Amino acid sequence: MSHASSLILTTSDATFERFRHQSPLNRAMRSADSRDIDTLPARSLVVIDLDLARTPPASQQASWRARGIAHRLIVASKNPSDDEGLIWLDLGAAGYCHALASDATLRQVLDVVISGELWVGRSLMNRLLKGVGSRTHQVNTARWAEQLTPREQEVARRVAEGESNLTISQALGITERTVKAHLTTIFEKIQMDDRLHLALKIHGIR
Repeated sequence: MSHASSLILTTSDATFERFRHQSPLNRAMRSADSRDIDTLPARSLVVIDLDLARTPPASQQASWRARGIAHRLIVASKNPSDDEGLIWLDLGAAGYCHALASDATLRQVLDVVISGELWVGRSLMNRLLKGVGSRTHQVNTARWAEQLTPREQEVARRVAEGESNLTISQALGITERTVKAHLTTIFEKIQMDDRLHLALKIHGIR
């Protein structure tokens, strides 16, 4: 199912076709001008090819933060790094991924971002946790765990380590649909909105 309004910011035919192949982006527009993002309706889905956009200088970061608030931005880099990812997350991006990721990974990135969650790779997730964790306190594990069943606790802990739904399903011998169902219940029980915030809570950061 195509997303109501979407844009792929790139000059590369190959990158455009790779992302447009994903169902939420089947009808995506293409542009090489970042200002076209500002013409989109609120909460549009935007893929930003860093071969074109690059990381904005300080003088342009305010406008990018406004775009990050207004839309769901997915930043795709052919040479991703944690430092670059942190900059874009600070600018409001909802996802940061490898531009040459597999179709399965791209589908997962899109699904996560469209559902209102945040997508980052395991390395960046760990860096976020360590960075914030250096300023935090010991977690009272029982406070969140006591609200969940043993299976839900296991799913939650694996999410906190940055594992994907597919990896969790394979490790626990359950379907991805069951993992998603567990996550929905977990989010409701401990009042979290996405995987990152769940991880922060489990690690005692929130």
